Amino acid sequence: MKKFLSTALLVMMVLMVGCGRSEPIRYERSEKIMGTVVTLKATGDESQAAVDESFDRVNALVDEIMNDMKRLEAADAGEYVSVGDDVFTMLELSQRYAERTDGAFDVTVGAALDMWRAARQNKTLPTDDELESVKGLVGYEHLHLRASDNSVMVDVKGVKINLGGVAKGYAADLAHEIFIEHGIADGLIDFGTSTIYAIGKKRIGIKNPRGTGMTDVVELRDGALSTSGDYERYFEIDGKRYHHIIEPKTCMPIDNGIASVSVVVDGDVEYCATVADILSTSVFVLGVERAAALLPQTDYKLVNVVELNDD
Repeated sequence: MKKFLSTALLVMMVLMVGCGRSEPIRYERSEKIMGTVVTLKATGDESQAAVDESFDRVNALVDEIMNDMKRLEAADAGEYVSVGDDVFTMLELSQRYAERTDGAFDVTVGAALDMWRAARQNKTLPTDDELESVKGLVGYEHLHLRASDNSVMVDVKGVKINLGGVAKGYAADLAHEIFIEHGIADGLIDFGTSTIYAIGKKRIGIKNPRGTGMTDVVELRDGALSTSGDYERYFEIDGKRYHHIIEPKTCMPIDNGIASVSVVVDGDVEYCATVADILSTSVFVLGVERAAALLPQTDYKLVNVVELNDD
């Protein structure tokens, strides 16, 4: 009888210990921001706070960008306009890589992007006169930054800044900072096919730019992966594809035989996801060989390139 009771007590203790174990708290939320579905996933006691605060921060960033861009467009040529800290930081990083890439990455392509957006809607190509006119409004040398008061100036009226090639990466970096503040050691910051930040180890599929499924699966650990491709916003005329990634010097969609480029930047690099976002576009425009000659290979790892002759 005593043996039976002691065994029963032992079983009860084991059950009680087992009941005391709880699964890690996981929280996930998705929201459409910056033209894509953003999904944030976190594991940890403060997972919901981390995710919800990150969405608040990213939405505040979007508001800051929209307000600052409106004021810049309204300003006269040569007039400095004070901008928010986040916008100024993005512009500083963009100008740094514009110089490193010989202008392959350039946030002053806004006027050219507007021209091609209209072309896509109308299914007609820009005229030669339109192209020549826009070329005078594109060039990172037209953008001037004054760090003493976080102010920005363009020296030609009509130059339009577009942060589409940098903002998602920067937003992912902001979310990552908040995740770390909340002690999240396992999470995923997913800005669609553009930029992904993995906290911990994750397997990330890279979209096939010419069909369904994936072209590759990359193991990403505590770092960012960014993909640039010609498959999201494009139109075709006479069988030729015209997409949204513009070569700044020609103001034409880049046509170098590449359909998509994916790069990884280690989390130890400052503004890791922002740099990944910038570099995926830069490599797409430059091509692999020229990018390797211009950009330090310690900055990034090229993990996937889909060329058109691989279709």
